Amino acid sequence: MLTTWSYALYSSLPDFFKSQLLIHREIEGSVKLAQIETEKLLAYLVDKELKARKARGEYSGSFAPVTHYFGYQGRSGHPSKFDCSLGSTSGFAAGVLASFGLTGVSVSIRQITQAPDQWRVGAVPIMALLRSHPRTGYKRTDLVVRSEDVELSGPAFQKMKQQLRAWKKGDLYMNPGPIQFDFDKHQDTKMAFTLHLMYDRADDLVEEIRGVCHSIQNDCLFTEHSHLLHAALASLKSAKQVINSLAHTMGELE
Repeated sequence: MLTTWSYALYSSLPDFFKSQLLIHREIEGSVKLAQIETEKLLAYLVDKELKARKARGEYSGSFAPVTHYFGYQGRSGHPSKFDCSLGSTSGFAAGVLASFGLTGVSVSIRQITQAPDQWRVGAVPIMALLRSHPRTGYKRTDLVVRSEDVELSGPAFQKMKQQLRAWKKGDLYMNPGPIQFDFDKHQDTKMAFTLHLMYDRADDLVEEIRGVCHSIQNDCLFTEHSHLLHAALASLKSAKQVINSLAHTMGELE
């Protein structure tokens, strides 16, 4: 089932790494990256190369690597102000939900591209996040909360592709860390550019819809024509049905 190139690459890997690629899987079938010991693979490849150089008489030293696994916490930079605001807001909202006896829900935060005091915090039933995923074996399908995949046609990935040629020619990479929690005036306090690409348009639309709704509410307070109110109400109900139908359709497609 593999292409010639993929099979050649797979065959070049050590046995321990092959088994980790095949055996350790997430519940939805994707590779469990946290269980793949890339640090040992790197040490293996370096050791193999040094042995070949020693056989050719190009190397006379010794190599005794000691590997260590660095998880997500070890590989990432210090949290930014946005990271800390998002984490504390999520934790506080979860505590509020639990104190009111609301279980089986997940915290949802919208309008994150705006200032934290403008965020809209709520809850989404976990059942609404579950998707049917095909499986092999006695169970044909399983319910999982799907991970967020990189959308190759999305604005964030397309923006990155536009910059690839320039990045190859110049040292233009931005260091993602360590970003200290306490900023000074010389540091960049903006959130990740990717978040703006992903959510700015949706947040702007939500704000525009909210403004129109407030305007309709104000206009209705001073109208004396009930038939206009009935027409406005019918239009709003139709708009709500469109949004509900769209959400239902997108859920089925996912």
